[in-house]
Amino acid sequence: MKIRLEHQYIGAAIMQIAEHDQFTAINSIDINGRKVNNAFFINNHCVIFCKYATEHNVNGEYVFTFNKDHIEQIEDITEQKSVEIYICLVCVGASEICCLSKNQYENLISNRKKSKGNEEEKYNILVTATAGKSLSAYVNAAGKKMEYAGKPIKISRNSFPDIIFK
Repeated sequence: MKIRLEHQYIGAAIMQIAEHDQFTAINSIDINGRKVNNAFFINNHCVIFCKYATEHNVNGEYVFTFNKDHIEQIEDITEQKSVEIYICLVCVGASEICCLSKNQYENLISNRKKSKGNEEEKYNILVTATAGKSLSAYVNAAGKKMEYAGKPIKISRNSFPDIIFK
């Protein structure tokens, strides 16, 4: 099987999980008979849904796009598994992983929906990894760059992978 970039970049998150003292098992996830390539069942107690961005944009933001398929996959996983779900955002250029709880992810999407006034085809979650500071995850206000919709979420740089084993 050929190694895709997705394997390399998402593998960074998987390796950190596998090296954790509490790690015991990882399994792929099937939703309605289809494998979800970037979601994994960890230790039979949580699911991680991974995305990656290789470089930041001109504003220093790593952009993670969630289209309807991604959103539906996360919703389907929620319905099928009664476990915690985490969204792992791999910022390749910064060598950092921003791990959001499903609740934090939903709050960001909700902030954008409120700002826009309706649903959109896709949502961009932005992450900054400024040296010496916590990671920051947020969404832009509708029609405005560099203006937040809601308050940014601060994520400790060393919270992953410990956060998924709590």
